[in-house]
Amino acid sequence: METNHYQYITEQIEHYSSKPLREAIFFVIKNAIIEGIFLPGDRLTEDDIAQQFNCSRTPVREALRKLEQENLLQVKPGIGMVISNVDIELLHQELEIRKMLENHSIQKACEGITEEELKKLVWATDKLQQEINKNDRIAASRTNIEFHRLLYSNSRNNILQKTTDSSWFLFEPFLSARNEELHWWINLGMRNETTSTYS
Repeated sequence: METNHYQYITEQIEHYSSKPLREAIFFVIKNAIIEGIFLPGDRLTEDDIAQQFNCSRTPVREALRKLEQENLLQVKPGIGMVISNVDIELLHQELEIRKMLENHSIQKACEGITEEELKKLVWATDKLQQEINKNDRIAASRTNIEFHRLLYSNSRNNILQKTTDSSWFLFEPFLSARNEELHWWINLGMRNETTSTYS
């Protein structure tokens, strides 16, 4: 595990200190995948993670199993547990579903959005644009998630929020892939489509 991986995990651990250890490990590693700290093909070992969390391998094994169930990790013979590779076909399928869900979220949000909620969305889009201009991929991914969570919340539909949140986290690891051009194209495309509907 590289130095920046250790540093990220150390910074994140305290945020989940109130959760059971296996859940804390799950969320910290998942966030690291989402934010591009771990990239497709990177190898993870139970021993490294257990050492970082100062715990036994049992909660680590449980967390990694759950990440594997969410298709964020995969076992490669002779290598071990690695971050899942980018599946371009799956990415396009997921993007198609995301567009449908987000268009509906926008329609529902527009039915009763408040001025304060709209200000938060504008703030998030301005922040995202600044991070894109600075080529800060990790910060932009975080703000992109924040923007879409605000959007889903504004829909006032709990089922839609759960569905889109689940869809987002299946899709988001691809935004942290090595293909920078694809990453920015998706971020900009989703942002422009969403904000143009509000304007």
